[in-house]
Amino acid sequence: MIAWWGWLLIWVGLVLLLLGVVALLGWRLVKRFFALLDDLMALTDKAAILDAVTQSDDPRPANAIAEDAAVVRERFGARMERRANRKAVRRQARIQRAKMITTAEVNPADYSFLKE
Repeated sequence: MIAWWGWLLIWVGLVLLLLGVVALLGWRLVKRFFALLDDLMALTDKAAILDAVTQSDDPRPANAIAEDAAVVRERFGARMERRANRKAVRRQARIQRAKMITTAEVNPADYSFLKE
């Protein structure tokens, strides 16, 4: 038979173990919550950037049926012209990059280890 103080030690140990497990799980939960908040803030920053780009970059009419055909054609032409300009800029950047890569100067002193 276990004495009364033996039962007391067992229960105190069990309660301390339970409190330790609850504290550990609570700490992990708090860390995950703060990580979730950081991810949420990063996501809202990206969404704000996307909202700013979509609002200012290429406005499109809400309903082309209700507007005059000349206005719709003008908007469409302007949009196509902006797209063509962006495409030309990208093409020029690619050409400049290719010229820079293909006209690299080779210094023979850098490859002196091959002669040995």
